[in-house]
Amino acid sequence: MSCRDRGPRQILIALLAAIALSAVSALRAQPEEPTISLAMTDTPLSEVMNMLSQQERVNILMSDEIDVSVSFNIFDVTVEEAIEAVSNAAGYAVERRGANYFIVEREDAGRWATSNLTEVRTFRLRYADPNTLQSMLTPYLSDLGELSVLPERRLLTVEDAPDFIERFERIIAEIDEPPQQILIEAQILEILLTSEDSYGIDWSDIFTARQSEGELGTQGLLSAGSAGATGFFFSVTDDQLVLALAALEARGRVRTLSTPKLLATENQEASVIIGDRRGFQVTTTINQVTSETIEFLESGVILRVTPQVDPDGNVLLDVHPEVSTGNIDSNGIPSQVTTEVTTQLIVPSGRTVFIGGLIKHASNLSQNGVPGLRRVPGLRRLFSNEERTEVNTETIVMITPHVIRDFSGEWNAAPMATVVSAAQSTEAEAEDIQDELIGAEPSGADSDTTNDADAAAQTMEQED
Repeated sequence: MSCRDRGPRQILIALLAAIALSAVSALRAQPEEPTISLAMTDTPLSEVMNMLSQQERVNILMSDEIDVSVSFNIFDVTVEEAIEAVSNAAGYAVERRGANYFIVEREDAGRWATSNLTEVRTFRLRYADPNTLQSMLTPYLSDLGELSVLPERRLLTVEDAPDFIERFERIIAEIDEPPQQILIEAQILEILLTSEDSYGIDWSDIFTARQSEGELGTQGLLSAGSAGATGFFFSVTDDQLVLALAALEARGRVRTLSTPKLLATENQEASVIIGDRRGFQVTTTINQVTSETIEFLESGVILRVTPQVDPDGNVLLDVHPEVSTGNIDSNGIPSQVTTEVTTQLIVPSGRTVFIGGLIKHASNLSQNGVPGLRRVPGLRRLFSNEERTEVNTETIVMITPHVIRDFSGEWNAAPMATVVSAAQSTEAEAEDIQDELIGAEPSGADSDTTNDADAAAQTMEQED
């Protein structure tokens, strides 16, 4: 059958088949890279490389100072693989530059020319600290590796063998993840104690009541004779505590010291200080050289929290609540009276942890009397009196952590709406004031201008 008798479709199929056969023939015609097998015992490295160079007709260069013997068995490897394997076994590195193989000391690899042994990769860090990551990754470098950082640009540069670079990439991808954020809601309350509970309120009655979910922690940390009152303890709160606090508040025994809300980053300390800083001078003498510095004494209501989230969504809290008062005497010596606790606890997200039993005792002395006479010796007791007041209070802290995964949630929407509403109201008030000023300016300006003109005209007439 001639081409004229064939249809276009049959001609196209024949052409494609011919092309496919030609491609397969070409692939079969390409020679595979030859492999070698070699076994030697206690042979100088220079002799091994000389034999490979002459037998396989490749250029291998090495220093005469290399004097080491090797023993090896290699099977079915290419010439390049054989050179690298034997050299590595002898403790040397191989650099390929063009068609030449250079056998060098490991520490000299890449010193005189770009080496094929290593590659350079730069990582731009988003969240991890570059200096911290440098200290973590340095032990994972190979003998050829080098690591450097540019902290101000958050860049990490690694030069190492390709396999090591890939491992670094996996490690950095795991570490440089965005940290979780935790909203911490806290309430710091002060409860006035009566003579009946001067050793602290027995919270165990509340947390062991019916339908209560609280669990007591450490107990018996107060002085002997506390009649079973608890020291400080932690518990996940429930409605029983809310009712107990409401009852105390109705009797005027609860005072709110602070209700801070903090948005904290995982593993980073967040703190709120509501109080004051008092400066005092510190004199230091080292090697007969005296220097003076100013340090500060912090006091007031202080809350420091460091959160961490576990895989189950629970929040590990490092908590340090403090209620303190500070003073600096006339000699510049600071002193402080403080009620504080430092601890760790695990709280499910959205639940409230309770810290109680922080007892503080205060003694106040007040004097009243007739001015002038109360200071006269002998008459002071007749015309004055002293009154000492003893006050016992218990500070409790309630902390509720929330793991934040959505910034459009209610926790953020309500405060943002309040801020936007306040800003809009302020802007509207400012526009109203501006309109009033603009509306009042023309009439006042015209009146002043007219009066000034009339006065000037009268002055000119008088002068004439």
